[in-house]
Amino acid sequence: MSLRVRLALAIAVISALVAGGISVAVYQRSETERLDRARDTAARQLRTAASIARLKLPGGATVTPSGAYVVGEEGAVGDAAVAAGLPVTLTARVDASPGRILTEPVLGGTAPAVYAGTSLVGTGAIYVRQSFAEDMQELDALRDALIRITAVAAVVGALLGVLVASAMSARIRRSAQLAKRLADGDLDARLNPRGSDEIAALGRALDEMADSLSSTIHELDDAAERERRFSADVAHELRTPITGLVAASSLLDDSPDAVMVKERARALAMLVEDLLEVMRLDAGAETALSERFDLMRLVQDVVRDRLPDAAVTGPAELAVQSDPRRLERVLVNLIENARRHGRAPFAVDVEAHALAVTVRDAGDGFGAFLGQAADRFAMASRARGGGTGLGLAIAEGQARVLGGELVLRDDGGAVATVRLPPAARVHEEAGVPAGRPA
Repeated sequence: MSLRVRLALAIAVISALVAGGISVAVYQRSETERLDRARDTAARQLRTAASIARLKLPGGATVTPSGAYVVGEEGAVGDAAVAAGLPVTLTARVDASPGRILTEPVLGGTAPAVYAGTSLVGTGAIYVRQSFAEDMQELDALRDALIRITAVAAVVGALLGVLVASAMSARIRRSAQLAKRLADGDLDARLNPRGSDEIAALGRALDEMADSLSSTIHELDDAAERERRFSADVAHELRTPITGLVAASSLLDDSPDAVMVKERARALAMLVEDLLEVMRLDAGAETALSERFDLMRLVQDVVRDRLPDAAVTGPAELAVQSDPRRLERVLVNLIENARRHGRAPFAVDVEAHALAVTVRDAGDGFGAFLGQAADRFAMASRARGGGTGLGLAIAEGQARVLGGELVLRDDGGAVATVRLPPAARVHEEAGVPAGRPA
């Protein structure tokens, strides 16, 4: 249930409770006042009737007041309607309280009334009845009106709740949208809220966070750009002397020490070239060329040159439109990673439907390195057998330039899959060139 619905329901319930409480109080107050008036009226009638009942006619006869019911030594006489509804509790109270005027309402049944009674001088008692039927009708009408008012108050409260909740929800949604825009990289997004309530305070806090986040990210971007420029400059500066070092080392003899120098010089030259390639990929300076070639033949040639023991599976031929040299660079790095860090048996699978090439080995897999395996230098640890740690980073960057992606996972060993974009697919009738691109 959304916040808007919950808030609207809460306001509606509160409105209904307040209106209902006021209605109950009004009804009870009105009922009490009407009962008090009926008691007073019955008591006045009883005093008048008792005064008349105390009169003695010539010969000692007594007078029975109209509308009264008298219980005396000679028996009970008077209004039969009073006698029919006379509550037993009232007669007991009158007998127990001589001289007091007592009243008791009887509101049930079809003839609600208030009865009053008192004792007469000597023995006996007199009772009168004050009808409460008209008052009950008016109370019933009042109750119905109060119920309608309570229902209307609940509906109005719900409508007001929807309006208030919508306004609050809109402001909160703006804050959520700002957070989402910031998460998507729009660092210039701001709320600029007005007001002094809690939601406005939240908006100002989000704006302050956005300012701080933007400043921090700009600083990090500047630092990363300085790092890239520094790395590129260092690589460029090292390229010339290292090239000379490789050329000079090639003139050495074949002694063990000379061979070691040659190998280290070539490794250093490869590292510099890899660093320059990574710098170009990070700077977005690489663009892919597009030509038609047979992906299956390209894979077979790379496997034959780099890892002849690997089993290759796939269609007889698969025409694609992409950059064969960049794709070859990706495949070489994936196969070298499997050869260096994995174990036989090796397998290279080409999926025609998915336009994907998967390189598998039966080694220990990426393990703890899986999450950052494509990061620069992540795989240079001795725990992974050495290496520059740039091969997978370059493969991932080149796959991006091709418009595809590189997916790494563990499944009984390391599994690396490069997927080409759907746009690289070539229909069979378009034909495939006869040879591998030079």
